[in-house]
Amino acid sequence: MTATHVEEAASCLLPLPLDPAAELPLPLEDRRLDTPAMLVDLDIAEANIASMAAFARRSGLRLRPHLKTHKSLAMGRRQLAAGAVGLCAATVGEAAAFAAGGVTDLTLAYPVVGARKLERLAAVCRAADLTLVADSTAVADGYQEVARQAGRTLRVLIEVDTGMGRVGAMPDAAPGLARHLSGCHGLEFHGILTHAGQAHDAEGQLGIERVAREEAAIMGAVRADLERAGHEVAVVSAGSSLTARYLSAADGITEIRPGTYVFNDLRTLACWSCTYEEIAATMLATVVSVDGTRVAVDAGSKTLTTTTDPVYGQGHLLGRPDGAFTRLSEEHGVLRVDGAPRPRVGDRVRILPIHACVWSDLQPEVYGIRDGHVVERIRVDAFRRSL
Repeated sequence: MTATHVEEAASCLLPLPLDPAAELPLPLEDRRLDTPAMLVDLDIAEANIASMAAFARRSGLRLRPHLKTHKSLAMGRRQLAAGAVGLCAATVGEAAAFAAGGVTDLTLAYPVVGARKLERLAAVCRAADLTLVADSTAVADGYQEVARQAGRTLRVLIEVDTGMGRVGAMPDAAPGLARHLSGCHGLEFHGILTHAGQAHDAEGQLGIERVAREEAAIMGAVRADLERAGHEVAVVSAGSSLTARYLSAADGITEIRPGTYVFNDLRTLACWSCTYEEIAATMLATVVSVDGTRVAVDAGSKTLTTTTDPVYGQGHLLGRPDGAFTRLSEEHGVLRVDGAPRPRVGDRVRILPIHACVWSDLQPEVYGIRDGHVVERIRVDAFRRSL
């Protein structure tokens, strides 16, 4: 086998939808863009970024977007340029990828447990100004070794359960945990954090607002309890893409951490947190089979995920609510398309996301578009960084 053949074989290990040799801008119809390919309308995404940044300024809140939606330094830098104070990561791997890219003001909003993860965390803490999260003394105790290995004092936020029931200390446990943190070598209690993800299950827009107001009330009460116990609370971090706009500095909140807002999806649309025109992400796919109203495309569960929504099911085509998915298998998406014109084999269609955050984790590269042309290759720097 020649060197050229070896290079060609290696390139097939992680093929990219867009021909690496293609020059930009490139029309979406150009066949050098293969499918499935995740597209990001940059005009929409940049407007979403500017809108949330403006809201945070008006409300007296620091903005620390969650990077898990885009997992991309290119998009994170846009958020920072618009006024974000830093970014929020979900995993050690995400934090490491962004620290390596020069984004060093990071919060890792996940209790890190396990010897190998803690070793890797120490390396990130040496390179970045990383704030950690704990919801128990066991997690806090593990961070002491991280601080020793990193050779620095680490800030720690207590995660508070405000009703989601996933992780987080109960509100009345926060003062005791803060006291424990204050006695830990190399750790500094820095504040409190929560995620009211139960807003996705709330009934109606009023229900989401009620979740947000309860989130604010609980965090305000926890802050008051901590201050009465003699602890300084520098950070009160709350607010997702669903609840952030119902919060303000008057609630005692200092920071919001929305993530999905940068791209939006049908879940956020169903929860009244964006408009249809504010959905920036679509998946370009090719029709591979047609039989009457049944249309199959080359994007299945390994591309679109199995996430469903009570309103939108598994999603539909852009601009074609009559083209809705009936099922997904690993490499096939099957739709029922009732209206005209009906897609033909070889046609390209664009699919709206149910859950954009998972889409990004499945793509090594996505494509920024403007006016029907690919204008930017966007590397997904934290692609598959689930560890």
